[in-house]
Amino acid sequence: MPNFKKAIVLSNIVSKGLKFFNYEATSFPGRVVQKICPDFLTECNNYVNHPRFAVTGTNGKTTTSGVLSEILYKHGLNVINNKLGANMPNGIVTALSSGLYPKLKKNKDLFMADGVVLECDEAYFSYVANKFVFDYLLITNLFRDQLDRYGEMDTARKKIIKGIELSPDIKIILNADDPSLFEISDSLKHNGDKFIYYGITSVDYADYEKTSKSPSEAIYCPLCHDEILYNKRYYAQLGDWYCRCGNKRVNLDISARVLVYSDKSILDVKYKDKNFIFKTTLTGLYNAYNVLGAISAALVQGIEQKVIECALDEYSPVFGRHQKIKLKNGGKLTIHLIKNPVGASEVLRGLKNLQNSRMLISINDNYADGRDVSWLWDADFEALRDFNNVIYTTGTRSYDMALRLKYAGFNQSLLEIFDNTKEVSKCLKIALNDLKEKENLVVLVTYTGLLEINKNIKNITDDFGM
Repeated sequence: MPNFKKAIVLSNIVSKGLKFFNYEATSFPGRVVQKICPDFLTECNNYVNHPRFAVTGTNGKTTTSGVLSEILYKHGLNVINNKLGANMPNGIVTALSSGLYPKLKKNKDLFMADGVVLECDEAYFSYVANKFVFDYLLITNLFRDQLDRYGEMDTARKKIIKGIELSPDIKIILNADDPSLFEISDSLKHNGDKFIYYGITSVDYADYEKTSKSPSEAIYCPLCHDEILYNKRYYAQLGDWYCRCGNKRVNLDISARVLVYSDKSILDVKYKDKNFIFKTTLTGLYNAYNVLGAISAALVQGIEQKVIECALDEYSPVFGRHQKIKLKNGGKLTIHLIKNPVGASEVLRGLKNLQNSRMLISINDNYADGRDVSWLWDADFEALRDFNNVIYTTGTRSYDMALRLKYAGFNQSLLEIFDNTKEVSKCLKIALNDLKEKENLVVLVTYTGLLEINKNIKNITDDFGM
């Protein structure tokens, strides 16, 4: 116990020191904590109340966990959440220690935290679940992502199953529209009451690009290996799927009909024979799925519709997840994290036919980004073929990105390539300085570039923001 308290206090000191020097404090304090108190995660079970949610999957973890945290906050629970997306063990430990510190500081002793919503990297869920007991695991989807780190999807799926097996009482809130998740529920089907399935029954588009070019990551039936068929396919492999062998999407416990606009989505959600209408300003069908996952978790907790509505109205996107910043020139800066072909394709889908905007694309191949950037060739950059303004490329793979745009058919005379030794924040300032009155800048960036922008965003907004 003394080492546990000492680790929390020292973590706070390290975090303050890093922030003073304008460094992110999302993971390193957790490394310090685990050196001082190796059993920190296990010890946290004694000081964190319920509910305890883990969120895993390839895309949408940060947004889903952020929306769910906001809902629980409006419900009166100040849950601990690794809101900036540091989802490996050091990041999770950092979030827990920083969340527990205010209670220790105020009371000179530790009191129970209100609960947690912890986004967890799919490759590390089993490690965390072996030490910290969750009530629920929400699984968003599985796509190819950083093949150099994870291998094919089967590797991530096995790691998630292992984590579930280490948590005998955990409930799974699972996106049934993704056939790549079927093997998770099938492998644990002897626990019939363990799963809560959510999904979408119909999608209509108002003023949004209707056609998805996202590559499908699950083509064959997980039982008979015949080709998967669809009554309705929404994007990538997500949809109302079935196979000739009789295997199909399970019956949904929580379903939604979705109407997608360019600036919002409306979700008509059905749960236990009741219908609830929700609106989110998070754009794109991929975000509708994220919001539906969070709503599903909230409904399972018995949270009232008005509380969920209030949370959705007041939720602000996490940095880099469709975040918008007003600019002094009358336009806006919008920042999107991209990291794999499906996620990038869905972001690009929402940017098709974009007007009065320039674009900056920053691609790095550092460890946290994934060394293998071949995914650029699977993402739908053809959506930018008719983009009629400047695109800047930067990052360690700026020339790879420029080459991809060339083969996508983008006008090469509008392409500006920054040397890959330049920092993305410097390139961002140059791009912002080039903007005309009321012109917008859209930034697509991989993870380490996003961290750099976040580190320097105050200086950037002081110069260009409102």
